[in-house]
Amino acid sequence: MSEATYGVRTLPELYKEWSATGMIANIGTKLVEIGPGTLVLEGNLTAEAHGFPTGRGPIVHGGAIATLADETLASAAFTLAEEGETTATVDLKVDYYRPGTPGRLLCRAKVRHRTRRLAFCEATVEQETGEVVAEARAVIAYVRI
Repeated sequence: MSEATYGVRTLPELYKEWSATGMIANIGTKLVEIGPGTLVLEGNLTAEAHGFPTGRGPIVHGGAIATLADETLASAAFTLAEEGETTATVDLKVDYYRPGTPGRLLCRAKVRHRTRRLAFCEATVEQETGEVVAEARAVIAYVRI
């Protein structure tokens, strides 16, 4: 396989390892779809772990939504990584359109442009119903490991 497919080839195995600890485990992240420069992650954001109480019931804290978006954006960039590279977020911007409700949220990300050291990415966070909760953009750096 070519180096261009390194990230696509290795990310599913990495997610099996990562899903047991840290932020990926905290937001219940699962890999749904993967391709070169594209990724869909599912987050299971619960009222108990990620909720914020309101008079109309719990909503998902914006930080949990930003975490799901950040993980999806960095992982989408990783699909274009070469062997010996990892990704790190340089800049993240999240626009919130409406409160998210606890449950399954999907984040769909794609790389708009990659240079030798940076990826410019965008993502949409949706409720399971398809209702858009937030959109995000990030600049992701490729770091040699």
